[in-house]
Amino acid sequence: MTEIAHCHKPLCQWISRDNISSLPPELVPKLLPNPELSGIGVILGFSITAYLTFALLILHYFIVHDPHRIGPRGTAYTNAVDRDFLAYFRGFISWTPSRRFEYAMEKSVLILSDLQLVTGLAILVSGYSQLNCGLTAYHWQIMVYVAWFSSFTFLSAMTFLEGYFQENHTMRIIRVCFMFVLASLLIVALLPTGSHNWLNLLSEGEFYPSLPAACYFRQLPLDSYSHGGPKIWSMVVSILVVAISYIHSGIRLFDPTAEFTRKHFRAWPALHIKRALNFFEQGSRQGGIRAALWKVLFLVAFAMFTCSRAFLDLAESMLLEIVWLGFAIAWGTIKLYGTRATASYDVDGFNVGANPEVLQEDSWSFGQTLPLILLVLPLLSMAQAYLDNDAKAQDAAHKAAMAERLTKEREANATPPPRVSIQHVSDGDVSKDNDGLDRRTPTTWDIPRCDHHSSLRQAPSKVGTNAAPPLPPRSSRRISSFFEDSPKLSSSPQLPSYPYHPFNAYPWYKDAILLLFLQILMIAAFAPYLLNRVSDFLGISVFLRNRLFLIWVLGVIPWASLLHLTFWYLAAWIVRAMGVSLGKYTFWVLRMGLVAGLLAFTFLVSFELAGPNWLFDAF
Repeated sequence: MTEIAHCHKPLCQWISRDNISSLPPELVPKLLPNPELSGIGVILGFSITAYLTFALLILHYFIVHDPHRIGPRGTAYTNAVDRDFLAYFRGFISWTPSRRFEYAMEKSVLILSDLQLVTGLAILVSGYSQLNCGLTAYHWQIMVYVAWFSSFTFLSAMTFLEGYFQENHTMRIIRVCFMFVLASLLIVALLPTGSHNWLNLLSEGEFYPSLPAACYFRQLPLDSYSHGGPKIWSMVVSILVVAISYIHSGIRLFDPTAEFTRKHFRAWPALHIKRALNFFEQGSRQGGIRAALWKVLFLVAFAMFTCSRAFLDLAESMLLEIVWLGFAIAWGTIKLYGTRATASYDVDGFNVGANPEVLQEDSWSFGQTLPLILLVLPLLSMAQAYLDNDAKAQDAAHKAAMAERLTKEREANATPPPRVSIQHVSDGDVSKDNDGLDRRTPTTWDIPRCDHHSSLRQAPSKVGTNAAPPLPPRSSRRISSFFEDSPKLSSSPQLPSYPYHPFNAYPWYKDAILLLFLQILMIAAFAPYLLNRVSDFLGISVFLRNRLFLIWVLGVIPWASLLHLTFWYLAAWIVRAMGVSLGKYTFWVLRMGLVAGLLAFTFLVSFELAGPNWLFDAF
């Protein structure tokens, strides 16, 4: 009969050693199964809830998410990336979800977020309760990774529920308190993983996964805890990621429009950068060689400003939140199952086959089957959220409000309004006309669309804090028209001028965001692959110590973004000088071809310049 881990006093006489090797047998307990913590059913039960939450958040984003945010002081903010992306996606869907469906989706996300909160707290509290009973480093690391992606799934769900918590202040305070507790437990749990001897597979000692995790906590104040290297860097970066993520999420719960951070970390620096750009631009309008030098300086500064603005617009979007959550779950999954696979390694770090005793954790006992059966509970709660009377009442109230609004509109249309010039229409009139529209999807007031047909020509944009930027000339058949009109005496395309309003209406800016987003997706796909290839407990430091990754992220991606803008500018110059006209589909193919070519350029040049070489001397 297989022996199961039970409570025994940790023996920590080895903690003062710099390298643990040739430990006497009495100091190395046998690695025994602990199915209550790392059984296959327990891990699957925790993991599936995270995957289910992730899938529901994706559905919520594509179907229900409203890119228009209202701050606590009534200030409005619309992220252009979410607005344009959702407008494009929802343009292919004829179905509009009812208020009842939106209410049920919101409640379902709330239910699963609470489930992730309880999951993270439960697994961490269970691990801490077993520390003095000799819980092994192997099982402690499994516990940390389960809590890791449960906590990040919870954080992403909190981000999607910003609107709900703006109306439920008490629930917001309760969630923030639990967030603080969960973050504190997770950060403390990460501390022993920075030990120089923690699950050592780097040929710097012998591999003892059965050593008590409590001993690594006792090693924290000793000199033998760390001498630098990958373990301590992984621990530090992991703690920073957790701390920054929780602080960011907590701030967003109280300020969903990020008004404070955008004002002090984006608007204030942008003000000074715009003034510098204007100074360079004025200098470029002088005559002689000095004007050419000012022009080059202005173009370089403008390109860097545009790339920074595109990155910040993308970073503030919910779309990137989805990508980040997908990466966090993939990272946690790879490390979780990679840790379980190390049960077959011997003390020298060689894979000697499955450990027959630890395999007991893969048997489907009562304790492993129960967590999977309990997954029915959140599914039933989600169904109840759609079928209960509250959802029906929400739907009925919404339909009644819409009917009342339509009645008022018919009464108002009974008396023809006086004829006025479009220049004399007030902001309030535009807002009233827009009240009855679906706020989930950007309307023709918010985004520019092509005007190849007269029926699709738009009225002026709504004025206010939420207003769309001034539109460029609307022809889609001339590349030069995507910059502002230049003086007739010059063939040079004129870039947007001071005060450099948002560039979201320009195709070159939309393509810049698309290129940056696809590059981030490529990194998000490459990173789990790299982790899987080097699943030797280097952790996050695998990125800090890889020349390929550093050159890719810090060098080639910014270079590709600058090249993208350079190609656009040169193409506009050539087309303007030669008077070439491009068809709609030819123009679209050229745009997508440029983006695809620069993606290939990013990937191939990164490998050519760096290669998969390790920077072991970097730290």
